[in-house]
Amino acid sequence: MRLHFGILWIEDNFSEAEEAALERSAEISGFELIITNLKNGDDLEHWADQQQKFHLFDLVLLDLKLADGVMGDQLAPSVRALFKFTPILFYSGSESEAKLRQRMANDCVEGVFCADRSNFTNRAADVIGNLAQSLDRLAGMRGLSMEVVARADDLCREVVKSLGEAGAAEKICTELNKAVLKSAKSTINTFTSMDDLDSKLANRAVDSMKLFNVFRDLLKDEIMSTPSGREKDQLSALRNATRKYRKDVLKVRNVLGHALENKTDNGWEILDKDGKLFMTVADFPTHRANFIRNLRAIREIHRLLVVEKA
Repeated sequence: MRLHFGILWIEDNFSEAEEAALERSAEISGFELIITNLKNGDDLEHWADQQQKFHLFDLVLLDLKLADGVMGDQLAPSVRALFKFTPILFYSGSESEAKLRQRMANDCVEGVFCADRSNFTNRAADVIGNLAQSLDRLAGMRGLSMEVVARADDLCREVVKSLGEAGAAEKICTELNKAVLKSAKSTINTFTSMDDLDSKLANRAVDSMKLFNVFRDLLKDEIMSTPSGREKDQLSALRNATRKYRKDVLKVRNVLGHALENKTDNGWEILDKDGKLFMTVADFPTHRANFIRNLRAIREIHRLLVVEKA
């Protein structure tokens, strides 16, 4: 399972409202929408190659009338040949669904949904929601939670290193000592003998929880030392946005690591290691949305404190 839902949108003039509607549909299902736009299909073979290598797209949106006089129904056979099993949604603001289906039938293009332009974002939402349901199993959510924490760990680690390079390395090493010594007595001698920040950050004793705790404390210090202004306000808001990271991300990852999947009349449910109900598949979109929200905030903190100050 992944956080992103990819759309290849072959369209020369879509509106902000249509894009926003698709983004809302993705968010409801717990996905972050990634759109790649082609005006008339000129780069279709390149993106087909990328699809084969990386599976970037979960849905192709195809308009009837495209730039430079290209017609979507003429392009559709190539789209189907290059994206063999990716759903295609063919739409138009000038022709009915029945006529669009007839165009697809005339060229024997299979696996195509058709919609009037006024309704195609709703049809796309159905496709997104259906894909989300197909991914709603324990193994997928477990893998996703591990991926999110791994990405967040990398970003937090880089922020801590960046602040250390700014002159706080000794203080950070002291904070890391405290974080590790509380729960890892067996590693005390080895860990405390390390005198450089990189070694400490790379050590397994600094797990995700300890790393995030130090990250949060350092971020608080950074905010306090930052002069009043836009950056201070941004960092404060972002730190506030991650206040539930331990509960919404780390705890979920930890429980899923030892959870069991149980089949019921109402669908799959996830039990914790003690056999107690932890979540059902109906909860998956909410958890994915929590993952995205926290990861976005940490990513933005990383941009402000590492990328822009590099």
